[in-house]
Amino acid sequence: MTEPTHYEVLSLPKSLLEESTEEQIPQIIKQAYHRALLRHHPDKAQAPSSRHQHTSTYNRSTIITTSNPIYTVDQITRAYTTLSAPTSRSQYDRYLLTQQNSSKPSQSTFQTGIETIDLDDLDYSESPGTGETRWYRSCRCGNEQGFAFGEEDLEEAGALGELIVGCQDCSLWLRVCFAVVEDDDGTEEEAAAKQPG
Repeated sequence: MTEPTHYEVLSLPKSLLEESTEEQIPQIIKQAYHRALLRHHPDKAQAPSSRHQHTSTYNRSTIITTSNPIYTVDQITRAYTTLSAPTSRSQYDRYLLTQQNSSKPSQSTFQTGIETIDLDDLDYSESPGTGETRWYRSCRCGNEQGFAFGEEDLEEAGALGELIVGCQDCSLWLRVCFAVVEDDDGTEEEAAAKQPG
């Protein structure tokens, strides 16, 4: 078995970083780091003595078994440290490229995709106490609110016009496009007017 890449440890598709702006990359890596720590926390792992979690799903007449690797805190921290610094990330990417070029041509790696949607396509709810709006969308992994974020996240990404959100339970990502428009009173408000592209 080969050693997992830092991108695999953080469940972070390399293509996501390549398609993101320099301002977005640190936040994306930090979010992936926190999700990996939560996902692979020793108290939450079902089989701490095993290197892999095995789950079986009954699908019609076929049993499908998947293997989800369990990574250590050291592996996750090393991946975050390497990928969060632009110079070490570019050195690591060059290393991966040389490894990929020297490996067998029949080998390929799976990358998760990034779905691009408009803010208007998301469901939302308002907190009764604070009145804060939270947007959410279900994920293929089964979490009904897997992709979730609030007004503060939109404000933080306001100038960029897009927010990249990772699922809370799996390695899928969502790119939410929006535009900031000014109200009649001069305050800014997020609106789903930017076209994905």
